[in-house]
Amino acid sequence: MTYSSSNNSPELLSVAQTAKLLGVTRQRVHDLIKNGQIVASKLGRYYYLEANEIEKYKNQPTGKPYQPRSTTSHTDSIDNCQ
Repeated sequence: MTYSSSNNSPELLSVAQTAKLLGVTRQRVHDLIKNGQIVASKLGRYYYLEANEIEKYKNQPTGKPYQPRSTTSHTDSIDNCQ
């Protein structure tokens, strides 16, 4: 019996393969799945991730959003207390 993959089926990667692609540990990938940051399918007792999900995750911005400093002066200084 021969299985052929159709062109419409997504490429599935294991947690270990995903961790290697992202440069993180397998536990970190499991945490990302648990937190809903990456969507995964569970087949049996193992999780598998679609390659396009990994690309979506990699393209997300990281860190805090940019917030410029305010230019207003603070009048709550000790020097201004009378």
